[in-house]
Amino acid sequence: MVCTLGRVILAELEDVLRSRRNADPAVSYTARLLADPELTQRKIMEEAFEVCLELARPETQRDQTAAEAADLLYHLMVGLVSVNVSLDEVLAVLEERNS
Repeated sequence: MVCTLGRVILAELEDVLRSRRNADPAVSYTARLLADPELTQRKIMEEAFEVCLELARPETQRDQTAAEAADLLYHLMVGLVSVNVSLDEVLAVLEERNS
């Protein structure tokens, strides 16, 4: 279960990402991702792979694993925002699966 603080942080991130939709892609990395779905997809795959690499280490480096997971969450959230799938929708699916 996502703690309340975690849910708030992700909701705030979602709001920031949505606010970048009309930003200049030359100035905002998020706007650049939102303007280029293929780039977003590539970044999600890259970050997922990097998380997998961290998880497969014989001695997991907690800080590095957390950093890679944060990168993955950020890029995944950009992808979700780009197709108008909200965090609440994703959390509702997880809640339903948990019941």
